[in-house]
Amino acid sequence: MSQDAPLRYDLGGYKPIANGRITVNLAGESDIRQDIRELDAFIPEDGVVDEFYLCHTLEHIPVPDYGKLLRDLHRKLRVGGKVVVIQTDAGEVLRAWFAGELSFRAMRTTLFTPLAPLQANAFNLHHNMWTAEELADDFRAVGFAAQTFDAGSWPYDQLDELSPEETRPYWGVPIRNLGVIATKVEREAGR
Repeated sequence: MSQDAPLRYDLGGYKPIANGRITVNLAGESDIRQDIRELDAFIPEDGVVDEFYLCHTLEHIPVPDYGKLLRDLHRKLRVGGKVVVIQTDAGEVLRAWFAGELSFRAMRTTLFTPLAPLQANAFNLHHNMWTAEELADDFRAVGFAAQTFDAGSWPYDQLDELSPEETRPYWGVPIRNLGVIATKVEREAGR
């Protein structure tokens, strides 16, 4: 990449669908085969990245590593750089379950990784979940300006290992995503 080209990473993404971003992943085809929690391993300088994109990735970060990753993302971004997060909105999934739009098992396989995806890739395990505003608050807590956006939905496509017949009728039901854009801002004097 030329020095004038924006430095943009797709953390957890795959090479064929990178949209001009450098893909970083431990599984599947990617530009950099690396644990995304180890930003220093592939980005040695601080304050140089224009964008980090995490699409259905952040929920796979183990809870003990989550806060450090947010702080590291902040450290690696230039002022004005941003983190874009799209993932399942846990609040909307629970609302759909309470409203009878999803069965218990359909809700559970949405929020907690079912067996088949785990067998295919152990990194598919979900460790955490958020609503859009809760995730935006986490980014604000480490120094970002954060806003939520409508990130659309994905069609339900999970099967419960023990009762697949209970989840099959929900295939295609829209599962709402959350979207957060967190921007690194100049620190105020004295902060």
